[in-house]
Order: sequence, then C-alpha cells, then structure tokens
Amino acid sequence: MSVGAGVGAGVGAGVGAGGWFAEAGADLLRGGRCLGCERPGLVWCRGCDAALLASGHGPPLLPGCRVPATAHPVAGLRAGAAYAAPVSALVVGHKERGLAGALPPLATLLAAAVLAVPGVGHAGRPGERRLPLLLVPVPSRPDAVRARGRDAGRALARAAAALLRAAGTPASVVPLLATRPGLRDQGGLDAAARAVNLAGGLRCPSHRLRAAAVRRPRVAGVVVVDDVVTTGATLVEATRVLAASGLPGLGCATAAATLRTAVLRASTDEPAR
Repeated sequence: MSVGAGVGAGVGAGVGAGGWFAEAGADLLRGGRCLGCERPGLVWCRGCDAALLASGHGPPLLPGCRVPATAHPVAGLRAGAAYAAPVSALVVGHKERGLAGALPPLATLLAAAVLAVPGVGHAGRPGERRLPLLLVPVPSRPDAVRARGRDAGRALARAAAALLRAAGTPASVVPLLATRPGLRDQGGLDAAARAVNLAGGLRCPSHRLRAAAVRRPRVAGVVVVDDVVTTGATLVEATRVLAASGLPGLGCATAAATLRTAVLRASTDEPAR
C-alpha cells in the first residue's frame, strides 16, 4: 500500500463509516463547529479534511513535510505541517479541549512526518519481515495530564501508530520517558529559557526500559514524537536521555512546527509558510 493511499486514507478511516456518524451526532448535540471552516456539525468536516490533504500539508505530498530550523537543532526532525490555521486549531482542540474529531487529522500529519524521518523508509529489506518502529511520545507533566483528564500526547502517538500499521509500517508506542519533578510549563518561555527548563527535565525509568526490552527485543529504530515543535529544546533533551539509556533514535517527528522555525525540505520549491 502506498504512503498516500495508506496514511492519507487514515483521516477518513479514523472519522469515517460508523465512527464518522457517531461523532457527527455527538458534535451536533454539543452544538459543535468545524475547526477549519466553522460550519455547524463535525469538529473536522470532510471538506476541510480533503482541503488539508490537497493543500500539501498532508501525506500525499510527503516532500511537503517540513524540516524545522529550530533554535536548538534536532537531528532527523520532520514535521507534518506548519503550526498555522487550521492545524493550530486542531492541536488546541485535541490537546486543550479534548475534541475527539481533532485527533484523526493530527494523527495523519504525525504519521506522515514519521515516514519522512531519515532511515524509517529503509527499516527492512524487501521480502523480509519488517521490524517495528518504536514511537516514544514526549511526556506531559503529571499535573497537565490530571487537568486534562487524559494524556493527549500519548493518544496522538497511538493514533499515528495505528495509521502507520494500516499503511504497512509496523509501529508501536512505548512511553519510555517521564518528566522530573519541578519541570515548568514551557508556554511563554523563549528558546534560552526552554533549554534551561528542559536541562535534566526528562528521565527514562529503568522499569520502562526493561518492559520495552521484553515486549520488543528487536526493533527497526526509535522515533521521538510530539504534537508541535517550537524551539526544539524538548526534543533535544528527549533524544539525549534515550541515547544515554542505550536507545539512539532515527530522529523525531511532530504533527506541526511553529511558523517562525518551519522551513521546507530542499526537495520542494514551495516557500516557507
């Protein structure tokens, strides 16, 4: 199955058929509006879904995946889209508002970014059984998880992994990382302050490493995943901790990258947006 047909169909599969109608009914009862066009009904309508994919944000045009030029360089980083409307509304809708309909399109962008990470497409030889990718989500602070009532980052990673598997790329989510006490909210911090805040802010508990080794003794590689990259400080710390634990990664992938850092891959002539 092709990347475009497999991952690109993920949005429709995620909010289509029975799931689509069930979610539409729930959204209508809540008086919801589309995050893209603000029409009453679905949180994310089919028209905006098609427009997202056709715009070059989505996986049918993988060269459109961005290599963010972050303040803190991150090796092997790819982002599915620029953090601008309507993608920014999807991120906020999923992360802060708990809107189920925002998850499938975000997962599609993240899955496309994972596939664009250098080395991911060469994780197995033709004819061989492909080893699974390990997607390691950037952890949320425990107080943020409690306030939201769920782990939004882990949910996004799992949804992206499901789309990757459907497209023929074995992938599983392993929450290897945890935050250390005292880690501040990154919102409002500049690049230097984020780096200071994140220094030593993440850890890889030994029991999680042991559990991962039992579950997946052989893997194709590790990709750190998150919803948005801003300065790159969080991803730098995450990859450092994993490497120190004996798990060097293939790279990092995010659903979106902030506009001030997002630049296009050299393989496309489009200007940065």
